[in-house]
Amino acid sequence: MRSVMCSLIVLSMLAASCALHPRGEREEREAAKIAMPVEPAALPPDASLEQLLNYAYAANPGIRVAYWEWVSAIEAIPQEASPGTDLAVSVESMFEDGETSLSRTTLGLGNDPMSNIPWPGKLSTAGKRALEEARAAGWRFQNAKLELRTRLLGAYLDYALLAEDLRLKEADLGLLEQSAGVAETKVRSGSSSNAELLAARNERDLAASDLATLQSRVPGQAASINALLGRDPGEPIALPSQLPAERALPYSDEEIASFISERNPEITALAHDVAARELAVKLMKQQYIPDFGLNVQGDLEGLAQSLMAMATVPVVRREAIEASIRQARAELEASRAARQEAQNDLGASALMALYDLRNVEREIGLLTNTVIPRAGQAVETARVEYRTGRIPLGDLIERQRAVLDLRVMLAELRIEREKQLLEIEMAAGLFPLDTILFKPE
Repeated sequence: MRSVMCSLIVLSMLAASCALHPRGEREEREAAKIAMPVEPAALPPDASLEQLLNYAYAANPGIRVAYWEWVSAIEAIPQEASPGTDLAVSVESMFEDGETSLSRTTLGLGNDPMSNIPWPGKLSTAGKRALEEARAAGWRFQNAKLELRTRLLGAYLDYALLAEDLRLKEADLGLLEQSAGVAETKVRSGSSSNAELLAARNERDLAASDLATLQSRVPGQAASINALLGRDPGEPIALPSQLPAERALPYSDEEIASFISERNPEITALAHDVAARELAVKLMKQQYIPDFGLNVQGDLEGLAQSLMAMATVPVVRREAIEASIRQARAELEASRAARQEAQNDLGASALMALYDLRNVEREIGLLTNTVIPRAGQAVETARVEYRTGRIPLGDLIERQRAVLDLRVMLAELRIEREKQLLEIEMAAGLFPLDTILFKPE
């Protein structure tokens, strides 16, 4: 009898304390441990784009928020999979003539009478639901990294375009300085009017003002990048020395469309939301399964022993239980609809980005292969004509400036193409962290 009593005591303790950990929880914890952001090393002023990306993944506050929300969701798993009741110990002693004895002292062990022990199947379902919610949070952490990558690369592309505009504007100003010098020489020789000199100086001064305006934008754009890095806005960031090398998109339109549903982290997170809602429906249905309570009592001499068990009668809450089931089903349908809507929106935006990418590539090809070479030939012809005295220097300079304008247009198109590619990569869940945009051409 004593062994039966001990077994019941152990059973009572286990029922009131054990969590039914779902399969996959350990792997989720290991993944979170590996992904934990660490304090990054200081960045040099001439940091490469790869260094900027790695720094941002570690230091960006939004990334840290998403990470700790993931960890918080993981820690909810054992709470959901545990009975949620404390182990209650009671001691009752009977007095006779102001005295008591071991035979009159009873020790009780059971669950907290204010909360029953759920059926193990309920705990299993609740734990699995919490695991799906944690997986959704993990994929949202990945999506936060992908969004950060897109924003940081986009900001750096704008920075590279600004640097290219500065170089071209400096070259344009040099041509206008030359033009103003020629006009001044002609005025002194009496071969030109003062009006031509004034016009040349106006163009030069306006170009100098445009250059100063571009230069004033450097600190602001650097501050935007620093904000994404989680650094002080005034930290120095070197201007890129060149435009990015053009990257290829090694996937067909059909593959991009399939990647959206298979690899996009936000779509995957929403899929886990749907799985969690399906388990929530199952959990609401399991409310019809009674909860139970256990209480074991015995005197300290082991002579008298008793076991008390109780079970709830959920059927009296039938209306509330049915309402909770309908509510869970409604939330499930809402999750399914949200996933479908997000997939449709991403598919449409990716398709538009693909069309824009193809069109920009066509324009880049036209400028690179036809228009700019043709303008360059016109400059060479103008040089020959200028040497032979057939055209003035001003005409040669104007043709050179026209080439610079075309190079500005080409730079803007190349940056636009890279931004379209970033949008496609984000929608398709492509995460090429080892791809460095700014490498020598």
